[in-house]
Amino acid sequence: MKLKHAFVIAGSQSSAGKTTTTLSLIATLHEKAMLVQPFKVGPDYLDPGYHNLFSGGKKSRNLDGFLLSEDYIRDSFRRNTVRADVAVVEGMMGLYDGSQPSSQTGSTAHIAKTLGLPVILIVDAQKMAQSAGALILGFKHFDPEVNLCGVIFNRVAGPGHYEFLKKSISPEWGVEMLGFIPWNREIEIPERHLGLCSALENPLSITFFDSLKKASEYLEIDRLLEMTRVKQTREPAMEFSQEEIAYEEPAGREKVKVRIGVAFDEAFSFYYEDNFDLLRKAGAELVFFSPLYRDALPEGLDALYIGGGFPELFAPKLSRNLSMIESVQKFAKENHFIYAECGGLIYLAENFKDGEGQIYPMVGIVSGQVEMTGSLQSFGYKEMKTRATTFLFTKNEILRSHEFHYSQWSPAQSSFEAPYEIQDREDGFWSYPVLASYQHLHFGSHPSLAERFVESILEAKSPSKIFM
Repeated sequence: MKLKHAFVIAGSQSSAGKTTTTLSLIATLHEKAMLVQPFKVGPDYLDPGYHNLFSGGKKSRNLDGFLLSEDYIRDSFRRNTVRADVAVVEGMMGLYDGSQPSSQTGSTAHIAKTLGLPVILIVDAQKMAQSAGALILGFKHFDPEVNLCGVIFNRVAGPGHYEFLKKSISPEWGVEMLGFIPWNREIEIPERHLGLCSALENPLSITFFDSLKKASEYLEIDRLLEMTRVKQTREPAMEFSQEEIAYEEPAGREKVKVRIGVAFDEAFSFYYEDNFDLLRKAGAELVFFSPLYRDALPEGLDALYIGGGFPELFAPKLSRNLSMIESVQKFAKENHFIYAECGGLIYLAENFKDGEGQIYPMVGIVSGQVEMTGSLQSFGYKEMKTRATTFLFTKNEILRSHEFHYSQWSPAQSSFEAPYEIQDREDGFWSYPVLASYQHLHFGSHPSLAERFVESILEAKSPSKIFM
């Protein structure tokens, strides 16, 4: 199968309607019996969760211009579209907003240029008419290297309003009108902490699906597909052998070297799909389990991976599940590796204090208390130096990460080492066999991370290995 169509959905700004439009397009294309591979620009975990509800089993992938090299981004795109008819890349923030105010690095425009894909701009047209033309013309000419070829208006009052919007745009600009999404409160997804509520926590109603299907009737789908044929893109898809794409699937029994338990439920769902791929490629079998609903860890695990999420919303239930807490404590005492990010750090701490002042005992293998605050404590990309050799990395490596949290960890006095140094400050928790921090790592940013994780587990099984 060869990729036939590919395009980027960009926004004029955050909350312009990128996700709603992307879901509408994925659902419509899926109904046309087309295999759709979704992608998300940036470090976002939430939007890909919604993509996965509509994509017929093809997991959404993150393409991040700060965390990942351009070569990795191109390789990931090609590899994951081998079995797809259409690639839909949802952007982040506004089209040109990157990791720095004065740079496009990491922006949607950066990814569009890296992949050579045409861009469809989503414009929030609420209370707008002639001004829409001025906005679109500015986006079109801001960077001539970006192939902005179409526009979809969101939150449009109706066909009459759309006609006014169309008249604001000249055919000479080379930007086509591809329809609109009518304003409808029933297709708005609830938000929290500068992002959407997670798909696991916020199951979409039948009304949402019906309303989204109705909204797609106003989109020029056939014209969009005609404009975005792969032969018109600057970077045509490449062929991969079965062997090269095999690690998308769980490793065969003969290839499994270790078994890693992955916490996954409404409280813990922030993972990059590529991290799973790379661990499987390195020889790991991933065993998913729920700290909320299971009473113990699955049997036969060699390590744990506890990602981010919203454990603060489920603190009472997590704290009451004493049998699971005891199972994790025992796992650590038996010197099995545990890797935790953000929400995982909260779960492993001694206590969690919510916004109302209620304190909940947690697993207790990371010293100190985590407390919810009323303000954002850290948000954005980080470049950090490793201060220790662990099961995931060696000392003095440079890693890139993303950090986003409203909680604050106050470590108690105990013997542990900070694994990271970020702008001359120490960060995180490392005390064999537990590595935990607020930092989210994309294993594709550093080729050795997943391999070292698996190799370290294998070495730990022969008791000669000591991490210093």
